[in-house]
Amino acid sequence: MKAKKKAPLFLVLLLFVQCTSQKQISNNDCATTHPVLLVHGIAYRDDVPFIKYWSKIPEKLEKNGATVFLAHQDALNSHIENALQIKDRIQQILEETGCEKVNIISHSKGGLESRYMISNLGMANKVASLTTLATPHRGSALADTVFAFLERKNLLIKASKIARFYARLIGDKEPNFYRAGKDLTNTYMQHFNQSILDVPDVYYQSYGGVVTKNYPAWLVRVQHKLMTKAEGDNDGIVSKQSYQWGNFKGIAKSNDDFGVSHFDIVGMRFVSGVSSFDANYFVINIVKDLKTKGF
Repeated sequence: MKAKKKAPLFLVLLLFVQCTSQKQISNNDCATTHPVLLVHGIAYRDDVPFIKYWSKIPEKLEKNGATVFLAHQDALNSHIENALQIKDRIQQILEETGCEKVNIISHSKGGLESRYMISNLGMANKVASLTTLATPHRGSALADTVFAFLERKNLLIKASKIARFYARLIGDKEPNFYRAGKDLTNTYMQHFNQSILDVPDVYYQSYGGVVTKNYPAWLVRVQHKLMTKAEGDNDGIVSKQSYQWGNFKGIAKSNDDFGVSHFDIVGMRFVSGVSSFDANYFVINIVKDLKTKGF
């Protein structure tokens, strides 16, 4: 009797890789009831082709079963104007998908725009949950410091012109540098929080990061030092006290002595440099938790 021929090793390995890849693609851990809308923060857009704001997070979520959309609002504009743009985007998504609501995950200033939209633009019944990442809910001393410096040195007009040129270059049509920045000051956010109240039927939760004095990017270190003197522990831009809103789920942790910066938390390595923090894994777990909660 002839012995059966064994399949070549490389064919066995190829079959294993194909099966493994198929398993990853069909993973439904992040298959939430409602689609996920990622809302970016200040000074950059999520539709610039050469550098992605959210890095590989959208693709990783989709591979784990999530339906993901990007907000496409302006990089430099007021809370009100950007909230209107986000509202239009959500209405477009709901019409396209046939869904009734979305889960919003917002970074930085995007969280404030999302809050405004939910509370003031008649969208409370279109949002199931709002998760904010490193959002300055009570403002940032850094914004106060920057604007005080620009006004003291009579540089505000010049800075606004440069910022408008940059914002138009990356896709904004009518950028507003002054309002985008002023909307992040401590004084402005005190008034904002008095009038923009949370909606009972929307689930609010928040996360943030903290960096150390050993952080490798020099600009983050400088900002961290300034923020520490003014507001205590911070991510280089927003303090721990400021980014806590709704159900605070905790501080994101890294595997090094650097901590997690304002940029690391969404995988913006092109800003912060090297970090051991895995933003993909972090956001995947957020969405897994939303699914577990029924959202």
